[in-house]
Amino acid sequence: MNPEDILVAAYDIHIHAAPDVVPRACDLMELGQKAVKARMRGLLIKDHCTSTVGRVSALNTFFNGKCRFFSAICLNPPVGFLNPVAVEAALRAGVNVIYFPTYAAANHIGIWGAGKPPTAFPLPGGFKGISILDNNENLVKESLDIIKLIAEYDAVLATGHLSPREGLLLIREARRMGVKRLLITHASESVTHYKLEEQQEAASLGALIEHSYFAATELCPNQTSIEEIAFQIKNLGCEHIILSSDLGQVGNPDPVEGFALFVNELVSLGFSREEIDLMIRENPRKLLS
Repeated sequence: MNPEDILVAAYDIHIHAAPDVVPRACDLMELGQKAVKARMRGLLIKDHCTSTVGRVSALNTFFNGKCRFFSAICLNPPVGFLNPVAVEAALRAGVNVIYFPTYAAANHIGIWGAGKPPTAFPLPGGFKGISILDNNENLVKESLDIIKLIAEYDAVLATGHLSPREGLLLIREARRMGVKRLLITHASESVTHYKLEEQQEAASLGALIEHSYFAATELCPNQTSIEEIAFQIKNLGCEHIILSSDLGQVGNPDPVEGFALFVNELVSLGFSREEIDLMIRENPRKLLS
């Protein structure tokens, strides 16, 4: 596999770029130009604080099909927490992925802290974090309303930075309510850290499992080795996996360069062309198409 062609027709479903409320390694135009040069097929632009559907619409117009851009919204304080109205507005505008709480999840704050790098985003004072469960361990009504909307618009439901226990409860109910496209967000990052048996359960429910390069970088708290990520992938099966970069942090490689490094490192650990094709081309295409 030619390293220079490693990203041809590939998708990266998890990228951060300027403008953002924190500094980013590159802006959207730089990112788009690098993706086109690498002949990538698609990129998903994620912002923890707002919907990216407007930015993505402009990018798709500017790059005119040379690379397709996808959008997301994260259910954090700047959009009103678990806010079905914000979700409906984003879906009606054409958003592709709905992320349940990320940096504002109670699980995230319990593990990485509140408002600290690498996710130093706005929070109310004294905030303890959002849970999707009530005191009886049932999904709160807002979560159910959001799942219903995701099913209605056939969008992607992503688990964000919820705990594995919450994430599994969420996708189990989402599957029951008719959501067809489910994504476990960066399963090997320390803030989520799905055990292999939890990844297997999620896969059995029809979810795809994301593994991101950011997990293996020094900027990620309690970084995970590439070898450990490879072990998890091999034991789950590439047919259930999507690779992404989750890059954009100042101090890490830019997202396109970093994604290529990630894929090449996995190739060096024995993954075949067919396995790589599944994880960066076929599976993300099926998720987003």
